[in-house]
Amino acid sequence: MFCPKCKAEYREGFTHCLDCDVDLVASLPKEEELAENENIVEEENENDITFIPVLSTYNLGDIALIKSILDDQGIEYFLQGENTAYIRGYMDPSILMVREDQVQTVKELLKDFDLKFTMFSTNQ
Repeated sequence: MFCPKCKAEYREGFTHCLDCDVDLVASLPKEEELAENENIVEEENENDITFIPVLSTYNLGDIALIKSILDDQGIEYFLQGENTAYIRGYMDPSILMVREDQVQTVKELLKDFDLKFTMFSTNQ
């Protein structure tokens, strides 16, 4: 019996790896299968999306308008700290995080938008 995680070999009768806390298997996968699985993980990492801060605001009205504009245009974004704005008010701003490949589009969409309480904006 083998541990699929640490690859330790156990004597007959054992069913669980004490170090990794996983169930043992009768045999380990072949090296080709392991290499193929590593390639899949690398491909998944290449598809990671990077989000960039575009602007920040304390104003809940700004947040609502920004969200409606970006939703209408199909822009992928999230507002970091959006929920804390309701609790903490002007203590922490909400930061608009946009997919790296959509930053220029968002800046163009919001360039004439008059933000009320910002830390940084699309003009940067």
